[in-house]
Formats: sequence, C-alpha cells, structure tokens
Amino acid sequence: MSDIKNYYEALGGWMNHFGLASVNVEPNWLFDKAFSVDFADVSKFGYDYIYVFVLYKETPPNPAEFIQFSSECFNYASKIHKGGPPGVGAHLTIFPLLIVDNITNELADTVRTYTTKHFASVEFPGILDLSSKNLYYYPDTPVWGALYYAGYRQKFYSYFSPNAWKEIAAKKIENS
Repeated sequence: MSDIKNYYEALGGWMNHFGLASVNVEPNWLFDKAFSVDFADVSKFGYDYIYVFVLYKETPPNPAEFIQFSSECFNYASKIHKGGPPGVGAHLTIFPLLIVDNITNELADTVRTYTTKHFASVEFPGILDLSSKNLYYYPDTPVWGALYYAGYRQKFYSYFSPNAWKEIAAKKIENS
C-alpha cells in the first residue's frame, strides 16, 4: 500500500509538470485521481482536451473489467468535456491508467491488444505494474492512427512511468 501512496504523491507533481491540473470532481467507483489540460494543437486542427483517469486495484481485475474501466473513463470524459464538439475544432485524448500490485499474464495480453476507434477522439488505456514499475499499453499503430499513435505512446510513458520520471529529472539536473 505504501507503493501506491508514494506513486500518488509523485503523480500529482508530474501531472503538474506536464501542465495537467486536478479535475474538480470527487473520486468515485470509476477512478481515484483525475487530471486534465487543454491547449491549441495545430496537428489536431483545434484544441486538444486531454483527460487522465487513474485507478488502483489491489487485486488485478479480469480483462472485461479492464475494458469496462477504459470505456467508462472515455464516456465520463465525454460527459464532463466543456469544449467544442469533437471533430469541430476539438479533439479528446483520454488516458485511463489502471494500477495493480502485480499484473496477470491474461491482463497484460489484453492491454497489449486492446484498441478502440472514436471520431476525433482517442482512448489510450494502460496498466502500471507496481512490482516491476513496467507500463503496459497498446504497442502497435493501427492504420487509422498512423499520424498520432507514436505520440500517444510517448505521452503515456512520460506521464505515468516512474522510469520516465527519473530520466526527465536527470535531464533537468544535467541541463541546469
């Protein structure tokens, strides 16, 4: 339990580092933490609205529960989104992160193959295994996501990986 407490303490600082602020909604059955940011993005032809939802589960869920978590986070972000409609000067990017103490092989296989397609929006879920500090997410690029998927993977890694945080902090120290 102390691992998740330490991770959550660091997560708020890193979300702030990347410009994401806490979302003013009470945590509920769906997530423990939520963050968001919006900014003009020429590559998205308007504003990109990024939502991050984080949930810790001591016992790893089954694959169907993981898929439901991701889908419900996407639906929730769509409901609380206050900008223009997706596709008309707006793009939604949703990063649902499930954190587990130890990932199962079945869950790892599911997250590596789970991808969805939404109009002018992306749902890019993943799992952090606290025991190994490894992130699991969709590693490939679907044909329809060729322009953006590498960026989503990089952003996901930077936002959530304790290893990335160490790399970024070391570069900041090196450059100062």
